[in-house]
Amino acid sequence: MDLRVIAKSFLDKKGIVVQKFTNNLPGADWARSILKRHNNLISQRVATNISKCRAEVSPGIISEYFDNLSKVLQNIPAENIYNYDESNLQDNPGKQKMIFQRGTKYPERVQNHSKSSTSIMVCGSAAGVLLPPYIMFKSSEIWQPWTEGGPKGKPCCSEPCCLKGSRYNRTTHGWIDAVTFKDWFTTSFLPHAKRQPGRKVLIGDNLSSHIQPDIIFECEKNDIDFVCLPKNSTHLTQPLDVGFFRPLKQAWRNSLNEWKNQNTRLKAIPKSSFPSLVRKALDCMDSCNGGGSIKVDLQASFKATGICPLNKYKVLDKLPNENNSAIINDTITDYLKVPPRRSITSAVLGLNNFSSDEDTEINYPPLTDDNLDSDHEGPIDETVPEYQTPTETNLQIGSFVLVKVKFGKRGMSTYIYLAVIKSIVGSIITVTGLKSMGTSKQTFKIVKSDVFDVSIKNIEAILKCPMIEGVGDNIRYTFSHSVDVREA
Repeated sequence: MDLRVIAKSFLDKKGIVVQKFTNNLPGADWARSILKRHNNLISQRVATNISKCRAEVSPGIISEYFDNLSKVLQNIPAENIYNYDESNLQDNPGKQKMIFQRGTKYPERVQNHSKSSTSIMVCGSAAGVLLPPYIMFKSSEIWQPWTEGGPKGKPCCSEPCCLKGSRYNRTTHGWIDAVTFKDWFTTSFLPHAKRQPGRKVLIGDNLSSHIQPDIIFECEKNDIDFVCLPKNSTHLTQPLDVGFFRPLKQAWRNSLNEWKNQNTRLKAIPKSSFPSLVRKALDCMDSCNGGGSIKVDLQASFKATGICPLNKYKVLDKLPNENNSAIINDTITDYLKVPPRRSITSAVLGLNNFSSDEDTEINYPPLTDDNLDSDHEGPIDETVPEYQTPTETNLQIGSFVLVKVKFGKRGMSTYIYLAVIKSIVGSIITVTGLKSMGTSKQTFKIVKSDVFDVSIKNIEAILKCPMIEGVGDNIRYTFSHSVDVREA
């Protein structure tokens, strides 16, 4: 519908009338056809909903972030650049396409699931190395069976940082807080970073629980730069969000679905089975496309966020084009714009496709207080009406004009009509006549059946917009002074 309205606004501005369109508004078939013809330029896509604060991330904020990042990442190899992020794995494999008999009204499958989820902290490098996950259970206690069978790093090294595999913890609320984040940093990330020569860079979101004096001190002590991502920009700048979590969760759903098919009596995943399921999901993810997919996904994620190699335009190009948005906004604004001291009618919007049938109903928006004469701001202009010389550029649909019409067998009788332009097709201008409602020749009404064609040479002048009163069939157009017309 948006595309159709924009097309109508464009046609009206150009003075083009397409007879096949109702009120110059293209139909739905036209919209589908133009998308099909220009599928190399435009396409319909399912839009992801983001909050208003995320949508307001500006190019200036992103540029400032990359200016700082360029200084921090100088001479830093890819294996020393890390990104961490927290996510959750749900106990619900989601919907799946299946085969049913045609006409099945409610296609369903029987499978137990719950609304529970378990948080994990993931950290990977720009070189494609995944550290062992940090698993966070929702519980007041933690038991030995819950910490067995978890995944190791990808690729795994022989050092203690990876050899011990996943780390585990628990909180009563189930997500990572200041205490558990410090534990992850000191037991999972720091041992791995210490054996990397040279400076290291750790990139993450700017949650207050992550920025602690003890952690900052350890970073300075071990030559680690802690870089915070811009506020509300993680959907663009967080590597793990952009390119890693989606394939991970797809692999998780596949593994979870297989496990539930084998354990039909259990409603939720036992905590003792969760670590082995995570390991299976990571193995499944890594085996895609012939193996090594985790390394490829991590490298692609850092590249897509412009971190490694450094390229801020990878993110800036994803931001909405302000120029294009302004063009669309101006088009819609102009389409709905109401001139001062006028109410919204079909004539104002260029929709006055009046029928010759007197019984045809035209629905006008209700008259508001802003349209009443008594509420006009400033004095009413009592001077002689301003006449404008008609040209091909200033004649528009909805303009009020004085038209010269000749009558009689030999065209000897000449009359001057007040009319409103209904449509413009090439040199043919279709107008609808107005009739005066008194001897003062100031107030007029539209005669729906009085429709005729004229050329630009028959138009004597263009009048400035009148004031509009009334609703429905009682619409009246009042000019500031008498209009010199001679009606037949």
